[in-house]
Amino acid sequence: MTDTPEKTPAYPGRDKLNTAQAHFRRSCARLFEEAHRHDPALLPQLSAIVLEAAAHLDRLAAAATAAESSSTRNRAQLAAAEEKMRRTVRAGARRGDPRALALMDRLNERAGRDDA
Repeated sequence: MTDTPEKTPAYPGRDKLNTAQAHFRRSCARLFEEAHRHDPALLPQLSAIVLEAAAHLDRLAAAATAAESSSTRNRAQLAAAEEKMRRTVRAGARRGDPRALALMDRLNERAGRDDA
């Protein structure tokens, strides 16, 4: 046996999530076996349960992605990218390029600015 140190969970609650997922998958597998071998009438119930779980997980994944997108680092990267685009487009907007003016208007609208 090696002396590999134990890893800490990647994020709080990961062990509970893994346990719940494993329990759910085992339960669905048992229900499927029961339906497949003995009672086909259970298949619609299984399907409904699995679809509901998938929809709920999709909603939770969207919430986690939204939370990640609101992080300070992501907001700073977005602000830097917008400022870089603003610097790039500003010269064209001064010349009166319609595409540059439209981009500058969108950037100003997004940032709530009135300057060009």
